[in-house]
Order: sequence, then structure tokens, then C-alpha cells
Amino acid sequence: MKIRNLFVKIHLYLSLFLGIILGVVGLTGSIIVFDEALDKMLNPDLLSVASKGEYRSASEILEIAKDVYPDKTPAIIHPPKGDYGVFVVWFKVAKDNLVKDKAKCCNAFDWYQVMINPVSGEVLGWRNQSEYGFDRKHIIKTMHGLHSYLLMGSTGRNIIGIAGILWLIITITGIYLWWPKNRKFKSALTLKKDANPIRFNFDLHRVSGFYSAVIVFVVTFTGVYIVYPQYIKPAIKIFSPIEENLKNITSQRGSESSTIPVETALSIANKVFPNAELMAIGLPIDKKDTYRIYKRQKGEVRKSKGKSVVWIDQYSANIIKIKDPNSMSAGETFVNWQFPLHTGEAFGMFGRLLVFFSGIATTVLVITGTIIWYRKKRMKYLKLLKQRD
Repeated sequence: MKIRNLFVKIHLYLSLFLGIILGVVGLTGSIIVFDEALDKMLNPDLLSVASKGEYRSASEILEIAKDVYPDKTPAIIHPPKGDYGVFVVWFKVAKDNLVKDKAKCCNAFDWYQVMINPVSGEVLGWRNQSEYGFDRKHIIKTMHGLHSYLLMGSTGRNIIGIAGILWLIITITGIYLWWPKNRKFKSALTLKKDANPIRFNFDLHRVSGFYSAVIVFVVTFTGVYIVYPQYIKPAIKIFSPIEENLKNITSQRGSESSTIPVETALSIANKVFPNAELMAIGLPIDKKDTYRIYKRQKGEVRKSKGKSVVWIDQYSANIIKIKDPNSMSAGETFVNWQFPLHTGEAFGMFGRLLVFFSGIATTVLVITGTIIWYRKKRMKYLKLLKQRD
């Protein structure tokens, strides 16, 4: 069998097998590129306020949020983003079927949010972020769940990971099949004018595949990394060290019996990164846990969260560890780039638009490719009928 025929079969059968999955992942990926903006647009009563003034302290906000969910443990505080943003306090609840130290994604925990006016302290609303639905409160969460694990927990996440690996193969074989034999690149890079529907569909599949190939490959590879970092990191370590086991950092409870206030932890972190923007406050959820103050320094690629982190002992207020993106090893820098590349945030609005269109292109490729396959199959069927006649 010639290599081209082999690539045709690989490209065809993998695409048909994964078509629905790739279409869902591509379309939902395009949507969640702008998840925060869409969520705010759909829920302005929850995620934006008109009032301006001095913000309430984080401790005050935390106490207000606890009144909403008194039986749950607060885990994260997200400060307001922009002039009209709100405080969002996250509560984390382990599910009954949680296997300790093994469940790391998807449906291991239930998450609840409380939104609070930063000036007045008014509770704007709350929602269960582990529920799925197509109502305005939960549709963005549902899009995330479909994109990340098909709403199927760890099983769905593995399906997404394997589909991503196979999608890389489809992309590579697609570029090989696109390459024009006669070196007429102009016709291979443009849609033919006045083409009939069949030719237009074929050209659209070929052209959209070529122009989206690089960004689709990058987004897919980073997606595979996000699902299976444990298999990719060992390869990275061959060339550069990577610091791990950061989740094992703990507070040491000595003579101190009470937890320091949130403001104390913030003050300590501000001295470490004085010019960095506060992105999130990780709260200690048990006796051994620490405060984790997430900040973002100017120029960081991780814009939505930030990777400048300070771990602080919840009792003694001692700094246990500092993570500074500016002093990361090459391997850690590579790892740090994966998520921002996947979402496009590494390159601002331009990067997000590229990722948005790569998701649309994936859906277009699935549809046009299916049409090409169906037409060829139908032609063979009709030809067989004529031969019988």
C-alpha cells in the first residue's frame, strides 16, 4: 500500500470515529475562550455592580459568604476584576465517593459560589458550580464540562485525552494529504470562484484545514498535556528540572492555636510581590493547609490566574514557599505556558481569537469531511447499482 493511501485511510477512519467528539470539543472550546465575559453578560446581576467606593476587607467578605453556606468550607476568594467586579467566594465539598489522593479532576468535588458586592457587602447571589444546565447560571459551566470531560467525569476526561492524541495524528496526515502534487500552492490555498457545492465543500475542507493546522496542533497538544501531564513531564525533566509536590506543603501547628487573618496573609504576600495584581486567595481548609496568595506580575503569560504564588503558614505567618515565574527553570516555563497557550490568553485578545477560530475550524473540518466521505460512499453505491443493472 502506498503511503498516501495509508494516510488517506488513517485520516478518514480516525476522523469518522472521532467526528462527534471533535465537533463538541471544538465548538465548546470556542465558546469558553470568552467564558468570563459571556458569564458576566448572561449574569449581570451576579457578576457586576454599579457602586464604587472603598472595598470591604477580605475577612468581612468571608464572614458574609459563610452565612450563605454555614455547613460548607470556604476554599478560595476571587477579588473583583475591573471597576464593576464582585467578590466571588468558592466553597469546596468533597463528594462521598472521593478516593483520597486519586481523584484529581472533573467530579471529585462539588463547588459552590457566593457573589458579594465589594462596597456594600450585599450578597448578590449564589450558585452550585457542580450542577449542569442550559440556564444562564450554569450554561458556561456546562460548556466547560463538555469540553473537558464530556460531562462523564474521569472516563470522559480520558476519552478527551485519547481523542486529542488521535487528533494530532489526523492533523499531521491532513497536512500531508493537502500538499499539492503539482506544486500548485495557489489553488490549494484558495477557494475556487464559482465552484459547485461539491467542489466548494472540498476546497473549504482543504483550505480551512491548512490555515488552522498550526494553531489546532498547538491547542490540541496543550490540551493533551492538561489531561496527561504525568506522562509528559518525565520527558521534560530529561532536559530541565521541574518542581513538583507543591500540594504537599503544609502548615506547622506549634504553640499557635489560631489561624492568622486573611489580611495578614495578604500583607505578607504584598511585601514579596509589591507591584503584582492580586488574583486569588487560597484559604486553608484543614489544620495542615496553608494560605496560598496568587498574584500576577506584569508580563506573565497566565493572565486569568497568575503564577506568582506565596505559601504562608496559617498559624505562624511564616512564608513556607515562594513561586516566581521570573526565576523558573526552562522546564517549568514550558509547563507554565501550556494552559495560556490552550486558552489563547498568552497573546491577549489576538491569541483568544486564534483559539476561537481554531475551534470553529475543527467543527467545519468535521462537517465538510463527513460530507466528502458520504458523497464518495454514495457515488460508489450508485456505481454498483448501475453495474448490477
